[in-house]
Parts: sequence; C-alpha cells; structure tokens
Amino acid sequence: MKILFTKEKYWLDKWDEFVIANSNGSHLVLSDWLKSYQSYGFDFEVGLYIENEEIIGGYGAVIPKLSFFKFYIIPYVPLLLNENNLVLPQIIEAAINRSNFLKTSCLQIASPSLLKFEKDIYYSKYLKKHSFKKGNRFKYVFSFTGLNWLDLNKYNTIDDLLLDFKSSVRRDIRSAERKGVTISYAVTYNEIERAYEICLENAQKANYGLRDWNDIKETIVDLIEKGIAKFIVGTKDNEVKGAIFIIKAGGYYTYILGGTKKEKPDLLVGHLLQWEAIKLSFSEKNKGYNLSLGGSKGVQDFKNGFNTKQILAEDSAYYLINNSLLFSIYVFFEKYMKPHKRAMAKILASIKRLKNESRK
Repeated sequence: MKILFTKEKYWLDKWDEFVIANSNGSHLVLSDWLKSYQSYGFDFEVGLYIENEEIIGGYGAVIPKLSFFKFYIIPYVPLLLNENNLVLPQIIEAAINRSNFLKTSCLQIASPSLLKFEKDIYYSKYLKKHSFKKGNRFKYVFSFTGLNWLDLNKYNTIDDLLLDFKSSVRRDIRSAERKGVTISYAVTYNEIERAYEICLENAQKANYGLRDWNDIKETIVDLIEKGIAKFIVGTKDNEVKGAIFIIKAGGYYTYILGGTKKEKPDLLVGHLLQWEAIKLSFSEKNKGYNLSLGGSKGVQDFKNGFNTKQILAEDSAYYLINNSLLFSIYVFFEKYMKPHKRAMAKILASIKRLKNESRK
C-alpha cells in the first residue's frame, strides 16, 4: 500500500469515480470542484491511499496561499472503501506530514460529525491524539456543515412524495405548471451560460456573493459534460425565467445555486425547478435530495416547505497549527478580513486573472 499526492488526470478521474460511488461522498471533493479554487490563485491535490493500483481511501485538499500565509484545507472527511477504518490513521498521518512538507501555517480537516446522518466513521480520536482543536479557522474554502435533507427512501410513489409537501408548496407547483412554465436542461455552452446569468443577476439583486462566470464556467461545463451535474432551466415564451444547478455525489444531488426573475405576477418557477430536481432524484432511485442549508429567512421558509430536515454537524472542522507565529499573524489579519469575505474573493479572482494575462 502507498500514499499518493497527485493532480494527474488519470488519478483524478479514478478519484471522482470513487467519490461518486461512495455512500458518504460529497461534491466538495470532486476534482472539478477542488480545481475551481484555482480562480482565486489557490492550489489543490488529492491524497490517495492505493493498494494494487486501486483507491481504498483518500481525501481532497485545497491549498490556499495568501501572501506569506499558506494552508492545507480538507473540506470533507476522508473517504474509505467499505468503511475500512484501519486506514484512517495512515491517511491522517499522511495529511499531517504533507501539510508540514508544504510548509503550511495550518492544517484544517472536516469534522467526523458530518457523517452522522447515515453511518458514523469515528476518527476524532486520531485527531485528538495529534492535538487538533475544534474550529473552522479558514473560511475562504467551504467546509461542509451539514444537510437540508429530503429522505426519498420512505416514499413508494412520486405522488406520496408530493402529498408530503406543505399544501402551499403543492399549490405553487401546480400554479407554475398552469402558467405555462416549461422545464428543460441546459447542455450547450450558451444554454449553460444563460442559466448562470440568471443566477448571477439574482445574486446581485439580493446582495449576496456569486463567482463571475469566467471564474466558474470551466467547472460547471465540465461537471455537466461528465454527467455529474445538471443545470435545470425554467422558461416561458422562450425566455429563461429561472435556473438551478445541482451536483450528484454520494448517491444524492445537492442544490448548489439558483435564481429566478422577480416578476409580477409571480410565475413561481422556483417551486417548479426544485420539484423537477426532486423528481429526477426519485426517478434515479437516489437515497435523498439535499436542498442545502443557509439563505435568508424567506429562502429557508421556501426550502422548509418541501418537508426537509436539517442535519447539522456539531463542529464543521478541526485544525492543527504547524507554524504558531504565522498562524497568530493570520488570526490578527483575519479579524479584519472577515467582514470583507465577499470582496476578498473578488480581489483574489482579479489578481489571478491579471497574473494569467501578464503571462500571455
């Protein structure tokens, strides 16, 4: 057996297959998702535990570098073949050694409590052995905090599922259908770009951050072309009225982002788009659908109407300090950076673009 740290396409493809097939898999460690952080100037890699040229465990890591601060971030728990806990100590040891080899200030790894919605994989004792502390100290790489879960296993038919929604949600779904909203899937580059534009317009009007198209287009297009993701679009009179983007890993789709045009009368396209994602999940015999946590009170009320259950991680991450001086300096600066997280993301992406243009 051996540990391999790589970005080689052959192994990234095998890792993606491993993540998608693993019952505890997450889109957060798919290679395309890890690669998307390159738009900020961050690096990435996968750490694989290999036996007879097959992956039996591993993790995905993002390697942010901000000035002289460097981090090693594992945004989701290590995945194991057949829940083989025997390799966990080696994987954790490898991550610690790797973060030290790369001279990072801090190693951060996702909390094991994330997996309590299905089957526990306890590795917290290995983290405590190496003096890890609880806490999410680097928030510029998203570490999974839980699920907004719709359990599909308990329904025999799609009609049973629909009847379990709040009556107002059922009414709005049927109303959107009567208003002539049609559902399709964006597959060409232009269709995907237009779908994302709707999401971007929605984000700007609602004043929340979303990456520019040029910073995320490669990730979205690649995921769709590989059949891992879907961009579901609602149209009326040949005009896009709304769209949602979902990614499949671990036996279920996760709602990533979306947006609708705000019009009067309201076409209720958002209800119809989520219903389509749920129907797709049910038809594929997925174990559930993750409508995602977070959002404004209005967004959360909308999601709750689909009879979802919030499953929260007790702590989203553990961290280990490798360089106490640099980490202390980072903590000082981070206090002032935190209120400007959205602006920082835009600045990082802009710096990356300028570097790329200067090389041409």
